[in-house]
Amino acid sequence: MGAAKVRGEIMAESKTDLRVVRTRKLIRDAFMDMVGEVGVARITVKDLTERAGINRKTFYLHFESIEALYDSVMNEVMNDFFDNYETTADQPKDLDGHAQRFFLFLAGQTPTIEKLICSPGPYDFGNHIYREQMMRYKSAGQDPFAWMDADAEELVLNFIRTTALDFYREWVRRGKRVDPQEAAPLLGAITCHGAAPLMR
Repeated sequence: MGAAKVRGEIMAESKTDLRVVRTRKLIRDAFMDMVGEVGVARITVKDLTERAGINRKTFYLHFESIEALYDSVMNEVMNDFFDNYETTADQPKDLDGHAQRFFLFLAGQTPTIEKLICSPGPYDFGNHIYREQMMRYKSAGQDPFAWMDADAEELVLNFIRTTALDFYREWVRRGKRVDPQEAAPLLGAITCHGAAPLMR
């Protein structure tokens, strides 16, 4: 194969990649704008593609469903957390640290991400993001609950997830009146020890 042909193929591939990146960004930006403006429950592929200036076929070339778009945004957030904020991902017994760091990370997110987490819709972004957090800990280190029956373990994991998610949602709902640096240790303590140690 000649050098000119190879260069041509590389350039064509680069243009295709740039087009893919540009189109996915259009879709993502339109989605994030709509979350802020109309709320999670009212976003449809039809409205989203109109907002992004693309047709439905183009959307489905990039995402197999609206849920896949939610997953993509969720993975962006989680990659940011695990790449830049989480320091003990391979230490699954550090529940206190995990709870505190993730809460503080979420407390610093944009209003749009906050709205996604606090809006239990058909997808329930908040539930997905906390479930993904725990799955990544299990992938990175040994599962400290592996000794349990699978159903019993899921009850425990569900308790940890929902406690953290409800704590965050309630903190937002109440206007964030408790300073994040004060709220985070409360969540860590409740996650690890329940409410008993906080009683005086």
